Amino acid sequence: MNTDHSPLILAYLDGTISGEELARLNAVLLESADARAQLRSLAATDVRLRELAADATCAAPVGPRAHQPRLGTTVSWLDRVLLRGWRAPSAAGLAIGAAFTSVVWAYVAPPAAEAMQHLATLVADSFETGSRPGSEGVPQAFGTWGGDQAELATAGAGVTPRTGLRMLRLLRSDYVGENSVLSHVGDQLQIIDLAAYRDAIETGRVVAHAEVWFNQVPPGAGEEFAGGVTLFAFARDPRDYRSETWNVWYEGHLGLSGQQQQRTDRDPATWERVSTRLPLPSGTRFLVVHIRVNRTRPEPTATPITFAGSYVDDVKAELLLRPAATVAAENAAQ
Repeated sequence: MNTDHSPLILAYLDGTISGEELARLNAVLLESADARAQLRSLAATDVRLRELAADATCAAPVGPRAHQPRLGTTVSWLDRVLLRGWRAPSAAGLAIGAAFTSVVWAYVAPPAAEAMQHLATLVADSFETGSRPGSEGVPQAFGTWGGDQAELATAGAGVTPRTGLRMLRLLRSDYVGENSVLSHVGDQLQIIDLAAYRDAIETGRVVAHAEVWFNQVPPGAGEEFAGGVTLFAFARDPRDYRSETWNVWYEGHLGLSGQQQQRTDRDPATWERVSTRLPLPSGTRFLVVHIRVNRTRPEPTATPITFAGSYVDDVKAELLLRPAATVAAENAAQ
């Protein structure tokens, strides 16, 4: 007999699920094919609605969730180029299809990070090397930052680097030569080649984890900002998409973590931490770490935003290894 597990699943997708409820949901998912089907369907809908909400040319069918400050209005340069030329599907298209299966499984929560074995550190950047971030869109070299206009900065305006002497400062919500008026988000991203971990990834046990720290000078009256991080998994080198229509990312990427973000407070003496995780699907060869600062209020203006003082420090990305017995049990239950 089918049972409606949607309250637990929706609480999980909303990030409001308690520890007790999460344990109950995990038990249900291991035992019930119906529950797993509900999760796939609801998570696929959740992913698609987030995508719709990110496109300024589409009317999102629902409003932003209260615990994610105005997430539905986020339009970064990456979001724009990914969705350029794409239009909303029919309502029936919101149901899960083969193209979104791997995306959905990015929502299945792996064990807590402390329960997993550390496999590799991919990024550990407190911006002390003096390597200048690129400001011309997608970086064309591995292990470098690129995206919107940014610079390295030292202490000033009441903001001190979280560690060391330097931090990354996001300057504008566009990259050099972009000439776009749609964005109110400043982005930087890094592309990582995972060829050395191919065998481990094919076991289904590898989870990518990222965390980033954000800070800002006190914002102006009526302004709010949030820092965020997203992980993408690709089989094909993402740099290859640079000359193509960027909505092919949604055909090319294998997995997408939830776009986690945290509103930065008005105290420049404190840093806010944002983190996310992504179980890497079979066939993953490249990982993209995407960090951003989003002006959530007021609404976008007719010109790109110049940030008064938005900072990033201590970016970490790593690969973790799930217990083999846990993965085997899940595979047997599917």
